[in-house]
Amino acid sequence: MSWNSAHGAAMIAAAQAHEALAVDVDDYVDVFGALSRAGVEVMGQRLGGLLGLYIDGGQGVPGCLVNTGLEEVSMRHTAAHELGHHLMGHGTSIDHQEQSPGRWGEGWPQHEREAEAFASWFLMPRPAARAALARCDLTRPESPLDVYRMARWLGTPYATTVRHLVRLKMIDRPTEAVWLKYSPGSLKADLVDGVSLGPQAHIHVLTPAAHAATVHVTADDCLLLAVPGARYDHLPAGLSSAPPDTAGQMSFLHVTVGPERNRTAWVTQDLAVDSTVTATTGSTEVFRVNLRRTPGREGSNRFWA
Repeated sequence: MSWNSAHGAAMIAAAQAHEALAVDVDDYVDVFGALSRAGVEVMGQRLGGLLGLYIDGGQGVPGCLVNTGLEEVSMRHTAAHELGHHLMGHGTSIDHQEQSPGRWGEGWPQHEREAEAFASWFLMPRPAARAALARCDLTRPESPLDVYRMARWLGTPYATTVRHLVRLKMIDRPTEAVWLKYSPGSLKADLVDGVSLGPQAHIHVLTPAAHAATVHVTADDCLLLAVPGARYDHLPAGLSSAPPDTAGQMSFLHVTVGPERNRTAWVTQDLAVDSTVTATTGSTEVFRVNLRRTPGREGSNRFWA
């Protein structure tokens, strides 16, 4: 089976899954909630070189494992991949690191191509991709940095997002080839200067179009305020104006000029599951985003919090 055929089957399966599992396709897709509604038991644990594992329900309740050694967006993609195995009737499947989005190649069996394509269509339906663009204050992606910013709203890996934008006809194949040469680390470095970020930390750029939206964050993530004239108000518990492990200030490239810590907020382990942060613009206008901290995913999803 070609990748085109796999995407054709997966696009239909993902659309059917969105409807059957009551998934909101206009926003960040809750893949773990969808797995629960599909009757799939989910367990998180460190799996070494494995991305995940799907076990069919032939001898009981279907289930899947996700590797908690991965960052949140990679766990989400793996979870969607395993949901694809479940809904497309593939049977038990073990998914290895060499099948990760950053190491695509020919030679994958039919069921793996279908599950991988399903993951993209399930997490990035066209309405959600358009909403992500709008929250970035964009009409179409013009650079790799735009894709990185979109991926933060979608909760998807950078390389997977680049590839899927071709399917959504937002970029062409030559652009895809060039943009895939960029790494998330280099794009994060283009946003902040003088701060060492952990490999699993992300930068969420908040434009005026993000007002009242929900940002899904993990510890050490940075909220970078890109609203003209705005400054963060008093930060709630769980947010800090200082980067992790350093008391120094930082400067910004492309978004702000100079060391302005009142335009940044860093997520700590103490952030409540749901919180709100506000900023004022020097007038009566207030900018607000809602924060949702992703839970720890060790053990059964019944106990994630």
